[in-house]
Amino acid sequence: MHRDIYCTKSTNEHRTYEFVSDGPKGSIKKVIKFEVMGYNLYNLCFGDWEETTQSIDDKARSNNHDRDKVIATVASTVMSFIKYYPNATIFAKGSTPARTRLYQMGILANWQEISIFLHIKGYIDEEWRPIQKHINYNAFLAWSK
Repeated sequence: MHRDIYCTKSTNEHRTYEFVSDGPKGSIKKVIKFEVMGYNLYNLCFGDWEETTQSIDDKARSNNHDRDKVIATVASTVMSFIKYYPNATIFAKGSTPARTRLYQMGILANWQEISIFLHIKGYIDEEWRPIQKHINYNAFLAWSK
């Protein structure tokens, strides 16, 4: 990916990635986790790391003025994950419609790089369709070409 991204650290299994968002609100730990949903099907979980509960807060609004860099970082971890799990399908849906829209913005902003390596479909009207601009999808599936 040719966009500015944060440096990530991953687990040995390459299923969890961490990075720190730096901005006016300070340094905020972010975590991306690929959780097993079924055979070769993984849910992309993303959000701020909540130390007290030791969990991802996918509803946190950090407003650290680095949205594009954060989205590009999440996209880069998808590409990394696919390298280690080439038969995986990734399911992504935001915790709110606005967050799902952010995922879509990230996909489309990085489309030239992503489309070389991944097939992506969006879920709308109770079916999976090839992703297109100007359509707001409810969820996404991505898998290696």
